[in-house]
Order: sequence, then structure tokens, then C-alpha cells
Amino acid sequence: MAYSVQQIKFEFLSYIKELEAARPQWFVGVCGDAEQALFASRAVDRDQDIWLWKPTLSARAAESVHVFFQERFGLATAPCSQPGPDASCVFLYCAGPMVGDRTEKIAAC
Repeated sequence: MAYSVQQIKFEFLSYIKELEAARPQWFVGVCGDAEQALFASRAVDRDQDIWLWKPTLSARAAESVHVFFQERFGLATAPCSQPGPDASCVFLYCAGPMVGDRTEKIAAC
């Protein structure tokens, strides 16, 4: 199921507002395959980090959500963001402290 830009903005904002005190540094990005971009690249720990992703109606819709959160709230682009014509998923995460080889993996994704 694809979500509209407005639905995603609302859900991401709710997520940030609810959890911002615990984690001040959020990242936003776009990709075609969220499982690969977030978890296979090891940018995000599925069990320890705070994350959320949503499929959009198009790559253009995903990019508009990405730009909105960058420009309006100053969120950093995730190093593992994979923009392109097939990037119809948008994601948000706040990774915990860098432990072990995750530091290198995040820098390389």
C-alpha cells in the first residue's frame, strides 16, 4: 500500500515529536528498497535504532517528503539514501551510538 505525501508527513512528524527528547539527530532519505538501504547496509539496527519507512505513490512523492523534512526541519540526508527514478520509499531514522564496525558501514552506505 502506498501512502500520500500528506499521510507520510503527518506520521513522520508525529514520530519525531514523540521521540525527539531521546534522540535529537534524525536522518531522512529515499530509496527503492528500504530493507536493503536500512538493514542490509547495516545503517540501521532493526532492534536498537528508531526507524520508520513508507512506500509512496512515486519517486517524485518520496523526494518531496525528503526535501520537506530537510528544508523545514533541517534533517540530514541519510548516508544510505539512494535517490533515483525507482526511489519510491521514504525513510526516517535515528541511529543509536556507533558501536563496533557499524561506524564504517554507515559511512560507506
